[in-house]
Formats: sequence, C-alpha cells, structure tokens
Amino acid sequence: MSEHTCIHIISDSTGETISSALRATMPMFGEVAIRYRRHVMIRNAETLGGALDAVEREPGLVFHTVVERDLRTQLERRCHEIGVTAVPFLDPMISILTGFLGRKAELTRPGAQHVVDERYYQRVAALDFALAYDDGNLAERLAEADVVLIGVSRTSKTPTCVYLAGRGIKAANLPLIGGKAPPDALWDLPGKGTPVVGLTAKPTRLAQIRQNRLNRFGEPDLSEGDYADLDSIKREVIEARKVMDALGCPVIDVTRRSVEETAAEIFRGLETGGQERLK
Repeated sequence: MSEHTCIHIISDSTGETISSALRATMPMFGEVAIRYRRHVMIRNAETLGGALDAVEREPGLVFHTVVERDLRTQLERRCHEIGVTAVPFLDPMISILTGFLGRKAELTRPGAQHVVDERYYQRVAALDFALAYDDGNLAERLAEADVVLIGVSRTSKTPTCVYLAGRGIKAANLPLIGGKAPPDALWDLPGKGTPVVGLTAKPTRLAQIRQNRLNRFGEPDLSEGDYADLDSIKREVIEARKVMDALGCPVIDVTRRSVEETAAEIFRGLETGGQERLK
C-alpha cells in the first residue's frame, strides 16, 4: 500500500457517521498509513465542487452520504472521471431496512440522522450532569444520577461517565480513597433505587498508569505520597472491594477493557435492570 493512500469523507452533514465507522473498522487492518480528508456540510454544487477538486488533487477512496439527487449524480460522475471509487455509505443499510420495514426512506433531508430532537438535548443534559458530578462533587445529591460509578483513582470512572452521557445516561462518579470512609450518601443509594457499579483493576496496572501520569504531569501533590506505590495500591483495591461488596453492587474489572466496553456492559445492565455481578 502506498504511503500516500488517502480516504475522502464527503458528507452533507458532519461526517461523523462515516468517521465513527472507520475508527471502528481500520484497526482490523493493522498498521496502515492513511490520510483522511473530511469535507462536511456539502449541500450545494459549489461546496461539492471544492471537495471534488481536493479529491482530484489527492486521489483516493471516497465515502459519501450525499442524498440530494443532482449533487449525488455530480459526485459520482466526477469521481468516475477522476478514476476513484465513490462509495455511498448508507445505501446498503437503507436497502436492507427498506425491505425489512416495507417502506422507502426519505432521501430529501440532508443530515437527517443528526436532526436536533429530544434525544439530543437529553445527551447534552447528561454530559452537563457527568461534568458537574465528577470525582465526588455534589456527593449529597448522588441519588439524582441514573447510575453511580465508584472505584479507586485511575479506573476510568470519568471517561466512562462521559461516554455514557453520549447515550443520554446521567452518570456520576465517586472516588474511593484509601483510609477515608466514603460519604454517607453512597450507602443510601441502594435503598433509593439508584444503581451503583464498582470499577476495579489489577494493582500492577494501576501502578503503571499512575507512574506514567506522574512522569508526564509531575503533580507535586501526588509524587510525595503513595499514589504510585504498588503495596499502597493493593491496599486501596482491597478496601474499595470491601465497600463494593458491602453495597452488593456489580463490579467490572477494567484492566483489559476499553472505556467503550465498560460503558456497554453498564448500559446492558441498566437496560435489563440487572444488579447481578458483572464479570
């Protein structure tokens, strides 16, 4: 494969649909050197012409979500002239859904998949909530959350809350600090019906992550203590697990899990209402 391989994303909206799919797919091909060129909000002949000029200057595979008939014809004709492949990204899914649902899709609304609706505002509110209730803030109001994540430092509590917010879930997180009792509000959550999920990880992995953080950021308030000391971390993890067991909450080991995998596990538990222990 040429080191100059290029993929163009041409979208009548934000291009995030194609970008997300590529982020999920490309790792399957190992280490490949690809440059991505994103051309967004392409909704008239002028903007499309500019995007296609870029394709001609740097030929490569073209993924697009252009649905307006005339623009799509222009795009496909010009790509043919340039000698590049133009892939209508949503067509296979639209075709399958048309047969399954027995009705045709509305192909007259560019960016229809990103329409601002109630779900959009729900996600924004959930993100605001995750940031406001991060790292034990507003602990006395934890019962307002859809789910509360607990765990020692560096168990991916904050990024998991933010990821859940993208699904419209109001997630708060509370750090479990060695030698310090958690707030009383935490023990009230099961009785109030607020789900609690514990996040844990192997001490050796936590020590590595914390030491890397110290090396990178040089935080003086942490470097003087036991923040990255393995024995201290082992004690933290044991104490945190005792709290989780006392709460009877499900526990997820995030040592070998990505944030996306952890969030998906939590989301499935919330959908089923399950409080069973998660593996």
